[in-house]
Order: sequence, then C-alpha cells, then structure tokens
Amino acid sequence: MDIKALHRQMAEYNAWKQQLDERLAHFERWSQTYSLITPEAQRSLRRARHLLQGKNFTLACVGEFSRGKTELINALLHNQSFKRLLPSQPGRTTMCPTEIFWDEQQPANCVRLLPIETRRSPASLQSFKRIPQNWHTIIFDPLDPESVATAIGQVSASKQVTRAEAAKLGFDNQQLPEPDAQGLINIPTWRHALVNLDHPLLREGLRIVDTPGLNALGNEPELTLKTLPEAQAILFLLAADSGVSASDMAIWQNHIQHLREENCTAVLALLNKIDTLWDDLSPMPQVNATIERLRAETARHLQLSTEHVLPLSARQALIGKTLGRSELLLKSRFAQLEQRLSQCILRSQQQVIAHRLVSASYDIIVGTYTALQDRIADNEQALIDLRQAKPEDRNTELHKQREKIRNAHHQYHKQALSLRTSQKMLVNQREALLAPVNEHLLQGLIEETYERMNQSWTTLGLSRAMGDFFEDVDASINNLLREAERANKLLLSIYERPEHGLSNSELAIKSQFNITPERRQLRNLARSAESFRRSLNSVFSVKQTLIKRFIATLVKEVQQVFTDLNRAIDNWLAEALVPLVQHNQHQKQLLEHHLMQLGKVQQQQRSYSEQIDVLAAELRTLREAAQALEPLFHEVSTLPAERQPASSAAVVSLQQARQAQQR
Repeated sequence: MDIKALHRQMAEYNAWKQQLDERLAHFERWSQTYSLITPEAQRSLRRARHLLQGKNFTLACVGEFSRGKTELINALLHNQSFKRLLPSQPGRTTMCPTEIFWDEQQPANCVRLLPIETRRSPASLQSFKRIPQNWHTIIFDPLDPESVATAIGQVSASKQVTRAEAAKLGFDNQQLPEPDAQGLINIPTWRHALVNLDHPLLREGLRIVDTPGLNALGNEPELTLKTLPEAQAILFLLAADSGVSASDMAIWQNHIQHLREENCTAVLALLNKIDTLWDDLSPMPQVNATIERLRAETARHLQLSTEHVLPLSARQALIGKTLGRSELLLKSRFAQLEQRLSQCILRSQQQVIAHRLVSASYDIIVGTYTALQDRIADNEQALIDLRQAKPEDRNTELHKQREKIRNAHHQYHKQALSLRTSQKMLVNQREALLAPVNEHLLQGLIEETYERMNQSWTTLGLSRAMGDFFEDVDASINNLLREAERANKLLLSIYERPEHGLSNSELAIKSQFNITPERRQLRNLARSAESFRRSLNSVFSVKQTLIKRFIATLVKEVQQVFTDLNRAIDNWLAEALVPLVQHNQHQKQLLEHHLMQLGKVQQQQRSYSEQIDVLAAELRTLREAAQALEPLFHEVSTLPAERQPASSAAVVSLQQARQAQQR
C-alpha cells in the first residue's frame, strides 16, 4: 500500500458521505414532488445533511522531541512536488504546533504564523484564528523547493530572550533550558503555524496536526483542550532505540490515554526509527525478533494490544519513496501504518452513520415507503371490491369504503391530537432540562471562581478554586442527567402507547436524549484542569500569564459545551417525536386524499366505469410515488453494516473518577 491507496481511501470516504447526502437530497426532492413528509421531518433531514458537510479527517501526531513526527508527516505527504515538506534536519526540529490542511477559501500554498508575543494576551488561540491581521503570512510556490523550504522552514524558527521574558510569555521555568553566557535562552519565534497546502490527500479532507513535544502540550492549553479531543486519530510516536521514556509516559498518561478510553479516539503507538536496530552483523530474523520484543513491551507499558503498536521507520520510508526503492519502503513497514489509517477512516464512517440524525433520516425514508405500500395495498383491495360488486350494491360498496376510510382517518386524527398532547408534555420538560445548564448560572460560577482566584495568593487557593469550579459543573451535569432520565422515560412511554400506532422500542431508544459527547468533553476539560493543578508550584507570580490564558481557554470551552447542550435540548425536543408525527401525518394525508376522491366519485354524475377510472388514477399516482421512492428505500434498508453503531465507552462522573483513582 502506498500514498495512492491512502488517498483512494480518503476519496472513497468522501464519496461515501456524498452518496449519503445525495440519498437524503433525493428524498427531499421526492417529498417536494409528492408533498408527503412533515415540516418536522424536513427539518431533521436538513440537519442530517448539514452534519455530512464536514470533510476533515484530523490526524494528530504527538510525541516528544526527536521522535520523528516531522519525518513521518513528510513520508505521508510525499509526492513529486513535496519530497520533504517540513524541516527535519538536525537542529531544525518543529518548534511550534503546526496544522497542515487544504482550504479553498484561504490563499493557496501559504504559511500563516502567529507571533509568540501573543501569549501575553489571555485571548484563546481560537480567538486569534478569527483575527487575520495578527498572523504573518508567507506565500510559497509549491513547484519551487527552495520557496517551500524557506516558507515552511519558519515552523522551526527560534529566538533568544531572557529567562524572565520567557516566563512572562508563559513558559514553565522548570522546563526551560539553562541560559547561555549572555543569560539568553531559545524559545519558538511563532506560537502556532497554519499551512494551507494544495496536496491530493489534503484536498480529500485529511488535516494533520504536528505537536512539538511535551512542553508545547503543557504550555499551549488548547492543544489538549480542543485540538486533540477533536482529532479522529492520534499517532503517538516513540523511538524504537529508547523505548517508552518517562517523558513519553507523561504525554501518554496526561494527554492521550483518556482520549482513547473515554473519547473513543483511534490511537496508534508508533515505534519509529527501527532502522537504528538494523545491523549488518545480525541476521534480519534476529533483528525482527528484537523489534517484536520491543513491540510487546511497549504494548504492555501502554496497556494496548500489540496490533495497535506499529514498528516502522519514517525516514527510510521517505527515502524509499523519494528514490523509488520499493525494497526499502517495504522494509520500513510504512505500509502497515497506511493500512491502519485506512481502518481509522472506515471507523469514522461508522460513527457518522450511527449519528442519531442520520439514522433517524433513514428511518423516515423506510417508514414513509412502508406506509405508502400499506396504503397502496388497501386501495388495491378496495378497487377489487368495487369492480366485483353487483350493480345494485355499487353505491353501498362506495359508501362502505367511505365509512371505512373515514373511521381510519378519525383514528389518525385522534392519534394526531394525542401526539400534540404528548409533544406538549415533552416540551414541558424544557425548563427542567435547561435549568442545570443555564448559561446565567454558569456565568455566576465563573465570576465566583475568578473572584476567588484573584483573592488567592497561593497556588493552593488557586487550585481549590479551579477544583471547586469543576465540582460545581459536574454537579450541574449530574442534575441534567437526572432530568434527562425523567424525560427519556416519558419519551419511552409515548412511543409505547398503542394509540400512536407505531410501537417500536428500538426507534424509541434511538430517539432518547443523550449527552454522552458533551460529558466526555467536560471530563476531558476537568482532567486537563486536574493535570494543570498538579503541575503548579510555589513560584506562582511567574506563571500568572499562563494561568490566565489557561483559565480563559478552559472557561471558554466549558461555556461552549453548555451552549451546545442548550442547543441540543431544544433540537431534541423538536425532533424526538418526528418518527411518530411523520407516520401519523403521512397516513392521515393519504387517507384524506383518498376520502376526497371517494366523495367526488359519489357526488358527481359519472358512469360506474368513470368512477372506477378516477380511483384507478389515484392508485396509479400512489404507485408512481412508491416507484420513485423504491430504489432509495432498498438502498437504505439493505445496508446493515452501515447501520451498526460505533463503539462507545462508558462515561463516569468526576466524583466517580476520583473515587476510582483513590481505590
């Protein structure tokens, strides 16, 4: 497998999402033609289609300095134009976090660099991303290697400052190197780099994040609070010649392990630089045995299965690709990584199809087609009865059918009234659901925390204020969970009522209110805050800028989660009963149309054959609608593999997690 195979997998992933979007668009067009779905169902379809618009598949490369992250990215993105995109020569390591992507809305082939001095501001990195004038932009020519090297080489730029100045910029004194004879130390020139690159893989939506070591993860909170949790896959790089070091283990425990366990993020541990173990004096079987032993030891240290630990040589893979040496590329074992990344992309596909909005859209399509077929079958039987009726019984038969349809319509009308009552009962849960995540309540907690922090002259007081803030946030989420449980019980009871005509426990379970993603986000934020609190020392004054920025980032992320929860509650209340409402309104609408046709037939002075023709024409219209929908129905109802939900991990409360740590 080579870069073309990975590109093909990305292309297939995007083609699959486009196909899914086209299915929903097809159903929308069908519904506009035949006017057979409710406004609520149309809203759900629009939201499902919006969900499918995002193209990015984010791959984060994490590891200590000199683990080969940059060379790995170079090997992944290698083509004739970019033989070595990022600087990786000795002394030219990546100094600032770098995002590599393609955005056709931005200037093509450019590097945007955020000055390190912006760390004096408490504003978040996301805020700076929205202010273009803060960034220094360098355009490069992708066909000119020197132009590319000059522009992208800036990610490794450094500058000399005093130790005091570095502290003001938020760097941890304990992790800074010793100053030189002039009392100066090296720090990155840039805080963050954005590389907009026209590359086949990136055009398909691959987004790569390169993080330069433990210091960057600790000093730039948003990497751990936002960037890593949003990645679909994380590559954790280790050096095969040194194994799992203490700093490697710190990165794993503080920044990656919980994302794998709680966020269900795909994580691969890469034992890079296996070429350092190649020995001309040792036979390859012996070298391979050594590599497998290191692989097993790494898996044991990280508590991973060996299949998630991949030995490779990124450097030899890059050389093999550049020089066209297939035997060297094979020996580098890089193909196994590309194969695993393809599996991660397929896993992301599963997660998309398991989303409630997409699944509900499929259910609406299936339910609409099934109801249409039932109505066609009833109309066919009614037409047969009319044709077989004796001349003296024809009016009686028409009257009997009208009464039958009228009674069925009356039943659906009663269902509609019951559903409106049920919808009101569900909407009445809104106040109780919103109360625990009220944004004014959160703002009060934030202001109280800031006040306590401002009054704290010790790291202990600061730590307690941060801890209490998250205890209060966790208490709010637990209150929301209790209210959600009550609301879900009500929802299940509504779906189980026989008068609603669609008793379906599986459908009811899929329609339940679920805040698992938001809980995971808050747990990740709480974990990051806990890690930060443990890292504080008595030298508080020199860290004040970093603390302010960290808290500003942390608080903003919590606020965003609460905003998302408020929006999710309102969306759920509007959509939870859509399958029931759509089923009821669809049947009711079909019956109304048929009842109207029967009334016209009976009232108008027509011959019996003309009456039959009118009803047969109506049946043909229904068959035409069903025939137009049939291919789509078969597509969405014969994709069992797609509809399997992605795996999920249990989420525990903050208090439960701490109790587990103490045991």
